Amino acid sequence: MKKSQEIIGLPVFSIIDGKKIGQVKDLVVNPEEGKVEFILVSNGSWYVGARVLPYKAVMGVGEHAVTTESDNQLTNISETNNANSLLERNVELKGNRVLTNKGNLIGIISEYSIDEETGEILSLEFKTAQDESETENIEASQILTYGADVLVVKEQIASSDTDTSNTNQENAEVITEDNKSEGATLFLEKQKNFLMGKQVTQDIKNADGEIIITKGATVTEDILKIAENNDKFVELSQCCN
Repeated sequence: MKKSQEIIGLPVFSIIDGKKIGQVKDLVVNPEEGKVEFILVSNGSWYVGARVLPYKAVMGVGEHAVTTESDNQLTNISETNNANSLLERNVELKGNRVLTNKGNLIGIISEYSIDEETGEILSLEFKTAQDESETENIEASQILTYGADVLVVKEQIASSDTDTSNTNQENAEVITEDNKSEGATLFLEKQKNFLMGKQVTQDIKNADGEIIITKGATVTEDILKIAENNDKFVELSQCCN
């Protein structure tokens, strides 16, 4: 298991000729599969000559370098439709907000770990809304959606605990509307402020299939109330730009 910060910045070497062919600048996530699909490699200024390396072509991710068979495994971003599409979707993990499927904002992602053999995302760390100096972990099995604006998790998440003798049941923390802390409430208000003035990118319907918020509408206080009253705040958060 490797943290993203342990991979970004590593040199990339070709095994065939023993030559450095670039440096890891970023990891490109496939949100549907929950894995790193490409490594973004640069041999100069940011995005000048940047190329992508399919994760399946990675031979090893070590402490000091990433290795691949040869320079031929790298392709230009513009020539790789899948990589270009993923980059355009702009699904970033670090700095993204963590939202439960019940509409509670619980923190901001600070780090994530992957299986260095497959690129699969195993877990994420987030700074809690109640106290940004504290961090908790999310297992990949608890993640419902990797979004461009929020990462959606199941309402019940297990809190990280340094005392490994405790069981998962003892570590479980259920975050509900009834016990939502003042910190989480303030975090929700920040999310509302973030959405204010943004444009809705698709029609949002209620449980009866009626359009309650139209595509192209600008988010206002009234629209936020409509979304909350119809349990559509999560959907609204994912359909704005």
